[in-house]
Amino acid sequence: MKISAVIMAGGKSVRMGRDKAFLKIGALTTVEFQLQRLRPLFEEIILSTNTPEKFTALDIPAIPDLIPHRGPLGGIYTALSSIKNPYLFAIACDMPCVNPVLIQYMRERCKGYDVIVPETERGLEPLHAIYSVNCVPAIKRQLETDGGGRVIGFFPEVKVRVVTKEEIAGVEGGADAFLNFNTPEDYQRVLELLRTKNT
Repeated sequence: MKISAVIMAGGKSVRMGRDKAFLKIGALTTVEFQLQRLRPLFEEIILSTNTPEKFTALDIPAIPDLIPHRGPLGGIYTALSSIKNPYLFAIACDMPCVNPVLIQYMRERCKGYDVIVPETERGLEPLHAIYSVNCVPAIKRQLETDGGGRVIGFFPEVKVRVVTKEEIAGVEGGADAFLNFNTPEDYQRVLELLRTKNT
């Protein structure tokens, strides 16, 4: 299954107090760290950001939203409208614990579905999910009617495959893939986990 990837780096990082995309994990920024792990999995990777000038050092396209000020859904819509493949894996830039086995598990379940989305204790994880280009009309309708709203708002209009908590538990380190950082304390916890994994 041909799948592209997008790193979502359009957030304002209000609770963190500084841009999460440029926080360091070792010698790399968060986005560079994710890129290093995503490159073996995807031949096409793009960055969703409304400040592309900040990312000129990266050798991937940095694409601003086609419809500005619509939050993550606007970024997913833009990415789906830009890629060359029929599916898109979207991941938030503050989720550095990329798990290739989990991504492959999701990838193998694309056939017949428009969205493959994991479920954790927090609920659905739409910023670690796979979307078909078939979602574009439904997303556009949502963007035009309520200005964006929750990413999952258009899900009732498309075919959704939920990857359950039980399925994720069967993938080694699967639950760690959804760890993200919104605060400095979260950031330190993720760094500690990554240090533990690499020792």
